[in-house]
Amino acid sequence: MKKLFLNLALLLLASALFAQITVTNATFPSVGDSLKTATDFTPNGIVISSPGGPQIWDFTSLGVNAQQVTVFRAASEGAAFANFPNAELVTIGQAGAETYYNVSATSFENLGFSGTDPTGGLPVQTEFKFNPPVPERIAPLNFIDIHMPESSVNVAFSLADIPGGVLDSLGIPTNFVDSIRIKVTASRIELVDAYGTLAIPGGTYEVLREKRTEYTDTRIEIHLPPPINWFDVTNQAGAGAGFGKDTTISYLFISNTEKEIIATVTTDVGGTTPQQVTFKDNGVLSGTNDPVSAKQVVSVLPNPVGDVARFEFKNWEPGNYDLRIFDMQGKMVLENNLQLNGNQTEPIQCGPLPAGTYFYQIIHVDGKLVGTGRFIKQG
Repeated sequence: MKKLFLNLALLLLASALFAQITVTNATFPSVGDSLKTATDFTPNGIVISSPGGPQIWDFTSLGVNAQQVTVFRAASEGAAFANFPNAELVTIGQAGAETYYNVSATSFENLGFSGTDPTGGLPVQTEFKFNPPVPERIAPLNFIDIHMPESSVNVAFSLADIPGGVLDSLGIPTNFVDSIRIKVTASRIELVDAYGTLAIPGGTYEVLREKRTEYTDTRIEIHLPPPINWFDVTNQAGAGAGFGKDTTISYLFISNTEKEIIATVTTDVGGTTPQQVTFKDNGVLSGTNDPVSAKQVVSVLPNPVGDVARFEFKNWEPGNYDLRIFDMQGKMVLENNLQLNGNQTEPIQCGPLPAGTYFYQIIHVDGKLVGTGRFIKQG
């Protein structure tokens, strides 16, 4: 398995002809941070591209079905802090559920949880710790990095702590049972397989794409008198209750400037069909997907282009910008300086360019990437 990923890493390295970002620990959450995200449960037009780079991803079609603000507090503000003495941060959900985190120079780790059990189908107040802690973010993070974290949870409940009828509804016998135990094992393959620029509603970012494949096995056991002791009843409970084996594939688009993950695309088990996308909420869409403010737009007309491409700019802040055009190998083939102010059209001479597909970037004078796109040059 490791040899396979090494070979893939070498293949990806061969395509690294364009400077990629390095994600540092400056993007780790800290006390007082409020991370704003939105989720589209029915994404359209989102394509999972092949590994490599540089790439341009256009997720501006995303809508908003749900919005969330995650506030990171000092761990000491949590009610269960005494049981997580190594924690530095805590998030507290609307129902009082607490998640504790440890932050180091190289890792942002999930230590555990206090609240209603999220591991399976049991509405039981519990507290558990990951062993070892689960790394949510790693730094420094670079193209072709590979990580393979593993963790487990093992937590037992007295039968008296479980609401009446819950086990019966799952088909789990309770005669002679005094307690139950939930065991979760999880392993994850994290491969930074692509890099480029990502556009979402309200912003464009340079990113690394990390593919995460997570394998979980959630078991439920009942405690019976000797000589049986712990007995696995996962099959009786069934996968519908959240027990059994599962595989989750997601793609994380991570920037080196923002604390939110720019986008997390959760796919089907084949890893190709997006099922939902959670993305950084820049405040340009409401919960009904109505725009709340004008945003900078750039388009190329006609497309495909001939000898001259018309770059049309709308709602641009006054300033000095660089237009950079790259071929499919990531080589910059043209650069123009532009003075933009509001709405205007800039003709760009493309006659010398060979026929093919080209990517472009708009860079503000301060070095920030503010626009991307692609066009086709006719022969």
